Amino acid sequence: MSDHPAPAIDLHELHLIRLVAAHRGITAAAKAAGLSQSALTRQVQLIEARLGLRLFERTTRSVSLTAAGSLLLRETEVLPGLLDGALRRLREDFLDEQREIAIGISRSVSLAHLPGLFHGHQRRHPEVKVSVSHLTGSALVEAVAACKLDLAVLCPPPRLPGSVTITHRIEDAFVLIAPIGMPVPIVEDDKAWRAWVAGQSWILPPAGTRSRACIDEWWGKSKDAPQAAMELDSFDVTIQLVALGMGVAFVPRRALSSFPRKRQIQRIKLKQPIKRELAIIAPRRGTTPEHVREFIAGILFR
Repeated sequence: MSDHPAPAIDLHELHLIRLVAAHRGITAAAKAAGLSQSALTRQVQLIEARLGLRLFERTTRSVSLTAAGSLLLRETEVLPGLLDGALRRLREDFLDEQREIAIGISRSVSLAHLPGLFHGHQRRHPEVKVSVSHLTGSALVEAVAACKLDLAVLCPPPRLPGSVTITHRIEDAFVLIAPIGMPVPIVEDDKAWRAWVAGQSWILPPAGTRSRACIDEWWGKSKDAPQAAMELDSFDVTIQLVALGMGVAFVPRRALSSFPRKRQIQRIKLKQPIKRELAIIAPRRGTTPEHVREFIAGILFR
C-alpha cells in the first residue's frame, strides 16, 4: 500500500475546472466537456469538498473564480502543456510519429530575420515538421513557459519566468530612415535637428513593447523625444510606409536587407547608435528533444 495519499485533484478534474472558468458557467462548460450539466456540477462540488475550498463564486447568471480558484489555475498553468509535450515526445520517440518543432515569432521580428532563424534546417532535416506562430512578445513568453512552444524569438522582457531560459542573445542595430529626397539637416546642427524632429510624422512601435522602450530610452538621452503619428508592430510594413512618404521611422538594419525598393528611402546619420536585443527563448525542462537542440544550434544571427 502506498504511503502517499492520492492528490485532491487530477489532470482531468483540473481540465474541467479550467473549462468552467473559461466559459464562466456550467452549461457551456458541460457541453464542451461532453457531460450533462448536473454531472459537471457534481464533479466541481466533489473537487471543492476534497480541497476544502470554494473555487467558484456562483450567481444565477454566471460563475467566476474565487481567489483560491485563480491561484490554483495560475500555479498549474504549465501542466497541460507539459503533459502534451511529454505525450508528443512519446509518439515521436516510440511510435515513429513525424517530429515537429513549434516556433513562435514576435510581431516585431521582420521577414529579413527569418533566414537566420531557419538557417540550414530545411536542407538538413526536411523530415521535421515546423509550425510557426506569430504572436505578441508577452503571448510568446506565456506559450513557452507553458511548453506550448519549443522556442520563440522576441525582444525579451526585463524578467522572464523561471520556467523559461534564453538560448541565444542577438544584438539588433537600428537605423533611422526617411523618404528619399526629404531634406534632412546634419545631426551636428542641434537647432535645425530638433526642428526637423518636431516637424516629422513618426512611425513608432506600439507603446509598452520592448522595441519602443529601446527607442524611448535612446530619445531620453537627447531630450528630443517625438510623439508617434502612427504605431505599428510590423517593421516590414513600417518600411513600406516610409517609402511611400508617410513618415520617418527607426527600423532594424537587418529589416532593410529584404526591402526591394531601397532607392525610395534614405538612411539618416545619428550621433549615437541605437539597438535592441533579440533573444531565443525555450522552456527550461529536464531534457530537450534532439531535433529541437539541433534546430537551436543551427540558428544563425550574426
